Parts: sequence; structure tokens; C-alpha cells
Amino acid sequence: MTPIDEQARLARLRALRVLDSAPEDMFDALVLAAAAVTGMPMSLLSLIDENRQWFKANVGLPGVHETPREYSFCQHVVAASGPLEVHDATKDPRFEDNPFVTGAPDVRAYTGFPVQTADGVTLGALCVLDKEPRQLTPQQLEALAHLAEAASVALERRRELLERRESAEQDAAEARRLAQVSQALEAELRGSQQFLQRTGRVAGIGGWELDLRNGDLRWSEQTYVIHDLPPDVDPRLEDALTYYPPDAREVLRQAIDAAILHDTPWDLELPFVTAKGRPIWVRTVGALERENDVPVRLAGAFQDVTDRRRAIEALQSSERRFRQIFELSLGLICTHDFDGTLLSINPAAAASLGFDISAMLGRNLAEFMMPARRPAFEAYLERIQREGIDRGLLELIGSDGGLRYWRYQNAVEKDVDESYVLGHAQDVTEQHRYEQLLVEWSTKDPLTRAFNRRYLERLEQRVKAHRPWACIVIDLNHFKAINDTFGHQRGDEILVATVGLLHRCAAERDAVVRLGGDEFLMVIDDPARLGETRAMIEEEAAIAEIALSIGGTVSEPGEAVDTVIARADGDLYAGREGRHHRSRDRQET
Repeated sequence: MTPIDEQARLARLRALRVLDSAPEDMFDALVLAAAAVTGMPMSLLSLIDENRQWFKANVGLPGVHETPREYSFCQHVVAASGPLEVHDATKDPRFEDNPFVTGAPDVRAYTGFPVQTADGVTLGALCVLDKEPRQLTPQQLEALAHLAEAASVALERRRELLERRESAEQDAAEARRLAQVSQALEAELRGSQQFLQRTGRVAGIGGWELDLRNGDLRWSEQTYVIHDLPPDVDPRLEDALTYYPPDAREVLRQAIDAAILHDTPWDLELPFVTAKGRPIWVRTVGALERENDVPVRLAGAFQDVTDRRRAIEALQSSERRFRQIFELSLGLICTHDFDGTLLSINPAAAASLGFDISAMLGRNLAEFMMPARRPAFEAYLERIQREGIDRGLLELIGSDGGLRYWRYQNAVEKDVDESYVLGHAQDVTEQHRYEQLLVEWSTKDPLTRAFNRRYLERLEQRVKAHRPWACIVIDLNHFKAINDTFGHQRGDEILVATVGLLHRCAAERDAVVRLGGDEFLMVIDDPARLGETRAMIEEEAAIAEIALSIGGTVSEPGEAVDTVIARADGDLYAGREGRHHRSRDRQET
């Protein structure tokens, strides 16, 4: 195919309207199949945007939705519009320094096949990854290629489905418009029956008149048009009734008799078959006219209402479909006004919170929130009324008192009478808890619950912001001997007790970090508190009978974190050496 420039490729990608969309079973199944076929623990359906690699489906990297494009393996698949297989990334010059190779998730093996449009524009890749060097068999490569083709087709089908849904919504809107037009015509017909008899050509409404004295039936030009008959045909009542199916014909006969005998007008919509065999719906209106109080004629109007009937049926069908979607959807759907009061809520949303629908309707969403969250909810209401759309995470209280998390995307809908907010959400409570747990696992030492060495990345940001800080390094004395003599359980108890001691001496904005083994770091937010905090630690350690060495220092402007910590280490070892010499002098004396 002719090469396509990057801006055109990005335009094709965005035309799919898939970026930042919610997970979907079809694509989740594809990446699960890719992982199962290849035996690799990680599998991704990635789409390469301008500055990022976004994952439509993800196995093995929970909580990760996107990564920078510059570190993406899949961007090489896009650049080449062909497959890429890396057996050992640590030995590949393109990837040996990649942060996803040198650090988490420690990628070693990668195989990706292009995900393309029908005309060959590469949008991303279906890939599998392993933390160990791997080479796939020819059969596995062939299977992965087929799965990538399936992902490509699925993305195109998803776009087509969205377009069809939008088309259906436009059809429903047109049906509503036609219904409104027809209602206006009906009002005109009821208020001006005799007038319409003389002006039917302009209004598209036929007129008719039956002379009760001699049985003559007369039609207006438009009535002939609706019947698909030429204007030279001489109509008779019995002939005119044959255009109606038997059941409708009987209804009309009874209406004519009631008008003649009881002076009862009629206004009916009935099925009708024209002279050319076209099935349509017609509206027939009739009433008795008198002269000198003697019945002399029946007169009325005749109208083709097929379009309006079809519009009403289409609207009713559309409303039934949308009602079924609302009631049966596993997604969380609700509507609320601009004050936050719930107008409707589907069963899945009510079940997510553990309430009956009746217990939620008419209540304000703020009633299901912690007080601290309500100001943010007020800001959301202002935002969506101003901008018409909003997305984010909502924290709600369930019937059992537990917290639920809804990831929502809401939009303002304009109705005939008033506007309201249509809400779509997913219950991501378990995902939210898992993400919070992952964050804690990645930043906290599992034994002592102190920060681990990743906290030093925050200090680097502090240095870039030119914010001064101080630190104290702590090293337990003779800790190896304690482990060797009393066992590791006793050693662990001392480590936990040491962290507890340091937390007692720390201020609110200070941080305690376990650097490794029996080495700890206290980061002091206010450098002026260095001496005071150091003295407090030494005093507490003496009371707790924990033998430790300590050193401290204050950072200089722009000084690297490692340099500051190294200087504090130097102070620690200088103090330890001084105590060693003093102890030896006392022994010699």
C-alpha cells in the first residue's frame, strides 16, 4: 500500500473512537487467548497514540492503562508495519536500556503482530511478553498472527457498531420530528375539517362527500391521489369500502351508520390498500351535515398517515430497545438533575450499592457520599452543567456502610421539557482496592511498613523544586550478631521496634525509609529540626535499649540525593569510629 504519514495514521486511529474506552469482553478474550497460546504471562492489545501506548486489553499488568510511547516495543511494530520478535531484550541494542527491561516489569521476551485497518494502516499491536528469554514456535507465531488479525477485525466491527447505533439514534430523532409534524397536522385537521375539504391540495389532505339523497360520492383531487386512481373514475360507496381490509371495512361501516342514525362523527386510522396494491395507513374523518334539520350528506377528510404511523412505530420500537438496554444492562446507568437528585436508576446500579431502586429514586446522590466528598460532588455538578460532559471516579456508600467506587462518564441530555444528566458507570471497587494495594506494596517495606528505597524518587523531585531538607541515617550496632545468636525472628522484632521508635520521633511531614538490612533513613522536612530530632532518637534508643549508630546532615541547594545521604553516612561512621577509640582507651586505662 502507499505509505501513510503519521498524522494520517493518528487520524485513522482516532476515527475508531476506541482510545480511553472501557474494557470490553471481546478484546479481553483475545489477549487471554494470546497469553494461553504462547504460554507467556503478559499479553497486551496496544494502540500507539501520539505520545503514549494505550492498552485496550491487558493481561499480566493489572492497573496499567498506558505507558510513554518512547519506551514502547509496539511502536517498532507500527513503524515497520510488520511483526517483531525479541528473544532477549537485554541483548538487543534497541531495548537493553529500556526502563521496562532494566526495571519493572523486567521484560525479556517480546513478540508483537500488527493490528491494522482493512487497507493496511497499522494502529498498534497484539503482543505477548515474558520476564524470561523466550522464542515462540512457528505454530505459536501463526496463532498469534491470526489473533492480531481478529483484533483488527474486531476494532473495525466495533466502529461500525457505533456508527449504526448513532444512525439508529438519528432515525429515532427523525421519527420524533415526524411525529411532532404529524401531531400538528392532526390539530389542524380537527380544528378545520370543513376548511381542509376545500384546501386539500395544499395540505395534502383529501376531501370527500356522500349525498344521502341519491348515493353520489364525490372525491377531491387529493383523495384520488391517495387511492392511486385517475380523477376520471366515478367512485361508489361500496367500491370505496373495498380498499379497506375486511376488519377495517366493518369498523368504517359501523362508523357511517352511527353518523347517519345518531349524528356521531368519526375520526379513525385504518389500514388501506390502494388501487396499485400499496399497503398504507389512512385517516378518515366524517360527520353528518343537515339542511333544515334534515340529514342530507356525510362529509369529511381523507389523509395518508403512513409516514406518521411508521414514525410512531419506530419511536416505540426504539424506546422499547432502549428500555431493555436500561433494565438489562450490566453497566451502571442512571439519570439525575443538575442538583444531583436521582430521576432514574437501573437495577445493576442499585444492586451495586445494595439498595432497592425505590429506596434511591428522588434522593440526592450526595446522600450516598461521605461528607468530605460532597464539595467535590458540587464541583462536578457545576462542571457538567457548564461543559456538558464529565468523567472521573465517584466514591459512594453502600447499604452495608462499605465504600463503592464508580468510574463514570456522564453527559447532559436535552429533553423536550428540560435537560438532565445521563450517567454511565462501572463498579471498579475491587480494581480500586487492588490498585491502592499495589501502590502500597510498591512503596512500603513489607516487614516494617516503612517506606522502601523508591521513596528516594520523591526526594529527587524535591531537589528539582529547590526545596531544602535534612536527613538522619541510622545503623543498628551488632545486628548480625543478634541474628546469629537469637535468630532472625528476634532480629525482625528489633527492626520493627526501630521503625516504631523513628516514627515516634518524626514530625508529620517527615518520612522513615528502610534502605536495606538494618540501615534506615529519616527524611526531615524542616532542616532546622535536625539536631532536635537526632537527640530525640538517641534518647529514645537508650530508653528502648536499642544500640544504634546515627549520622545526619542538611542538603545544599541542587545537591544530589545520593550525595547528601553519603555525607550523612560519613557522619555516622565518623561517630562510630570515635566511640570505638574512646572505648579502647577506657579498656587500656
